[in-house]
Amino acid sequence: MSLVSLSLDDKDKENFTELQQSIGQAQQELAQLTNKLRVRVGEAKHSQLTLAELETVPDETRAFAQVGKMFLLQSLPELKKELTEKVESCTKDVAAMTEKKTHVEDTYKKVQEDFQEFVKAHVVDESEKDKKEEDKKE
Repeated sequence: MSLVSLSLDDKDKENFTELQQSIGQAQQELAQLTNKLRVRVGEAKHSQLTLAELETVPDETRAFAQVGKMFLLQSLPELKKELTEKVESCTKDVAAMTEKKTHVEDTYKKVQEDFQEFVKAHVVDESEKDKKEEDKKE
């Protein structure tokens, strides 16, 4: 694999740097959003499973909710209500994040395409490179 030679003036170098930075930002934003989405899906699944287990338990049963390193006595209906609310909020967040992720992916693809077009427009052929080197020698 050979290296690509680009013909760039100062303005083009600035544009090239900006394109590289925008690709980096888009990659970083996409990675962060993907991670947040994965965490939120996990939280929703955990809450759903916990709620499913608690549905079989009678409401009179004493239940404890974990708060940090301690456990607090909490009524079972209240605990179920909190879990239901958490599942609903997680589901809404996942839907919003999925939509945002789609938008960020589209933006990332566009920036990549712009970068590829820029590179293709400024690629120097080997024959042109040889001619420029010969002109410099003379």
